[in-house]
Amino acid sequence: MLRPTPFLREAAKLVNRNPYLFGPGPVARRPDGGIGAMPPLKGLVTCAMQGLSFGLVGGLIYKFGIGDPGVQMIEDYYKENPPRK
Repeated sequence: MLRPTPFLREAAKLVNRNPYLFGPGPVARRPDGGIGAMPPLKGLVTCAMQGLSFGLVGGLIYKFGIGDPGVQMIEDYYKENPPRK
C-alpha cells in the first residue's frame, strides 16, 4: 500500500463520492431505458452512432433529394459560358 503523502491525500479529495452526481429530475440515471440509463461508454457509443447515422441520412437526402445546388450553379455557369478550346 502507498504511504499517504500530501499528493495522494489531495488526489483522494478529487474523487466525487456524491450519490446524486447525475442530479434529480430529467438528468437522473434511471433504469427504465434510454441513453441516460446506459453505462457511460455504451451510451457514448450509442449517441455517436445515432448522430453519425442521422448526419449520413441527412446528407444523402440533401445530395440526392435537393440536388446539391452549389454544383448545379457551377454546371449552369459552364452551360452559359462554355470553355474555349
